[in-house]
Amino acid sequence: MHLGRDAVTGLGVLVFAVAYWLVADRLQVSLLADAVGADGVPKVLAVALAMLGALLAFSGWRAGPEPASAESVQSGAHLRAAGLLAVGCAYVVLMPIFGFALATWILIVVVAVYAGLAMSRNLVAIGAIAGGVFWFMFVKLLGISMPTGMWLELIG
Repeated sequence: MHLGRDAVTGLGVLVFAVAYWLVADRLQVSLLADAVGADGVPKVLAVALAMLGALLAFSGWRAGPEPASAESVQSGAHLRAAGLLAVGCAYVVLMPIFGFALATWILIVVVAVYAGLAMSRNLVAIGAIAGGVFWFMFVKLLGISMPTGMWLELIG
């Protein structure tokens, strides 16, 4: 039996979700932990990821293998996805340097331009506002410390 790409990808996502759960389960429990705990949100994400992976695998299994002509279209989609993954990796690397708010601002603008939006003042403003709103939500409302960035140390 030959599985289609969706079925194989879904099974891969399912395996990743199980590994993610196991890593989340090893998070250290603090005496100050609340009812959810440090592992609560990652475990919920692992379950959601597992359900989506299982759904994709089932859907791909029912559809069967794709015709060979779809490969050229999918390779372009894979390249775009790889580019988006590279942008996400750059965000993770640059966040400690630029800080959460500035890195998020840059991420929003870069992803929007990568998706085909033209660079504009409105896009830059929306990115700046969103970066500030996300920083406020995480740092002030939820009390989650986020990287401030090394550039603040350079300024003084």
